[in-house]
Amino acid sequence: MRAITLLVGAVLAGGGAAAAVVTVVAPTPVISHSGRHGSRPGADSARVASLLNALAKTDPVVCDLIGDQLGNFWWSGSEAGLGRLADAPTTLQPAKDSLSGNISDPRAITLLAARLNDDDACVRRVAAKMLGNSAVSAERLTALLASDTPRIREAAALAAGEAEHPALRLPLERSLTDREAAVATMSAWALGQLEDKASLPALVRAAKSGTGRTRIAAVWALGQLEDPAAASDIVPALRDADAQLRTIAAEALGRLEHKSATSALVSVLDDQVASVRAAAAEALGQIEDASARDPLERVLDHDRDPSVKRAAAEALGRLSSPHSAGVLAKALNDPDEDVRAAAVDAIGSLDDLHVAPSELVRALATSDPDLRREVAHALGRIADPSTTPALVGLLTDGDREVRLAAVEGLGEIGTAAVMPGLTRALADRDPEVRRAAAERLGDIKD
Repeated sequence: MRAITLLVGAVLAGGGAAAAVVTVVAPTPVISHSGRHGSRPGADSARVASLLNALAKTDPVVCDLIGDQLGNFWWSGSEAGLGRLADAPTTLQPAKDSLSGNISDPRAITLLAARLNDDDACVRRVAAKMLGNSAVSAERLTALLASDTPRIREAAALAAGEAEHPALRLPLERSLTDREAAVATMSAWALGQLEDKASLPALVRAAKSGTGRTRIAAVWALGQLEDPAAASDIVPALRDADAQLRTIAAEALGRLEHKSATSALVSVLDDQVASVRAAAAEALGQIEDASARDPLERVLDHDRDPSVKRAAAEALGRLSSPHSAGVLAKALNDPDEDVRAAAVDAIGSLDDLHVAPSELVRALATSDPDLRREVAHALGRIADPSTTPALVGLLTDGDREVRLAAVEGLGEIGTAAVMPGLTRALADRDPEVRRAAAERLGDIKD
């Protein structure tokens, strides 16, 4: 923790001493980010220089951690500093907030553009992310995409993806054919960030003629466009020798949610690589094609990998066929807790299921309060009157959330038999449980 503390102090303390010498240029038309960052004030050039200089000197892991978090900072939200330690410097939070705001200082933008050629890959990445989330002009990013230096072009493509400005689509499409694979790959990613369906032809070409990571990025980007027309161009990637590409292709087809991909996804449910099988199962759930039910049930029943079984259970829940109740109930005995939890949730999502599987009721005996709560929710959605005694038994559970779920489940059943239990719940030690019981009793009487 000492290294991180020292880094934070170096980055967020007053930045004057670390300010870089920059050339001030005349402002140019800017990309508007008002919808993305609102009125957050961004960092000035001194703060930006302080951050980048500190990152260049710190542990690479710390640098990468900060790079991951840039753009994901929570705004402080409290001028009173509530939730912070009493001896924490009062200048740190405002400084951190500024680094997640929209940078408009022309000198800071110039500095960020210059650091796209930094020898440190992490510093280049952070500079690119901050540049993309600044008031940099589309023209300036386009010029950087045409730089003679490959790593500047790659970093500029990253910045363009962060900027998500429509005017950058054509320059990024041109960069898909860059002689440097890294530039082409980042440009494909950036086009996926833009989500402009007009890029479909260019990305299809990159997916077919590109190499290595460029093809992976292009297929991923096609999924981001969410245009069903791309399905036929993504399907061949499911048979590629590269397992990572097969996984990304399955995920992309899931985003398209088009039934034309169902048979191709079913065909890879027996892929040798678990990540491919899991991605295919998840995609079939997103597509919600009833014809995938039987293959998904077989996967849940026979696959040995927990991640695949979990994805199959979740997909069956989305298909919502009561026919799947049996295989999902069997999965409640799976040794993997995540598979069991997914099966519970899926059973509760099945349409026209009015009789709760006995395995679901027995699952209430679990020592896991989270699973007991989910079972209670599932029983409530099924609303099988025969499960009333089981739900009443949960009203003395030591976990408040379980008792609350039991009250809600009894309310969903809504018969006269649930009223004694709900009446007893009016004396629960927790006010929220008492309130829920009163509301449910009122609903039943009405």
